[in-house]
Amino acid sequence: MKSIYKVELLKLKHSKILNIVMFVPLFFVILGLTNFLRYRELFTSKGQNVWNQVYIQSSLFYGLFIIALFITIVVAILVRIENSEDNFKWMLTLPVERGQLYRAKLLVACGIVFLNLVLFMLLTILAGLIVAPQNQSMPEEFIYAPLLCIIASLPVIAVQYYLSMKFENIAVPLGIGLVFSLPAVLIDNTGYWMFFPWDYPGRVLVGAANESFNFPPYMYAVSVILFIVFTLVGEKEFKKRDI
Repeated sequence: MKSIYKVELLKLKHSKILNIVMFVPLFFVILGLTNFLRYRELFTSKGQNVWNQVYIQSSLFYGLFIIALFITIVVAILVRIENSEDNFKWMLTLPVERGQLYRAKLLVACGIVFLNLVLFMLLTILAGLIVAPQNQSMPEEFIYAPLLCIIASLPVIAVQYYLSMKFENIAVPLGIGLVFSLPAVLIDNTGYWMFFPWDYPGRVLVGAANESFNFPPYMYAVSVILFIVFTLVGEKEFKKRDI
């Protein structure tokens, strides 16, 4: 099983996924920091915590609009590596259990998303260290937010992975992911957000700067259940896949 993960990680060296992982959070943190510095007096006129203000400026657009799209694109590219050269047909002839092949790439996708979230948090902390006064402490939520956000992202990862594995045409999972990601910000402002998993990661990411960060436990339970369900369904179909 370890050799399968090593192969998957080696494949990433020849893709552009790691470039996306590095660039996306860096861009939005710089954008958020720049916006904060431009309107610093406005954001701190009532004694607001500078850490929270910098974080909000960086995470608002990133959490509500980008994170779900990021997952969609990364998962599609990850599977595209195999579909583009018909590697799946070769992989399925190997003496390796098909379920392990399916789960290995899925776990790599989860790892990439988690790496992106950790990098985003580290960059926001660095930005806070640059502009926050010494008498203001960094909120603890910034430390464990990536762990909770990856749990909230599990349904989106599982669904997009299932679609990417099911359809060889990359336009299908990308199109579906786009359709579900765009209305997330609108649904987020309604009482129906709980029925729309594409809202989960954004709410957790943005909520780290305010009291709403303590989301009900059942949201994370739903995330894990949906992840397991789509993983089992996708794995079952993959096992029946023709060579």
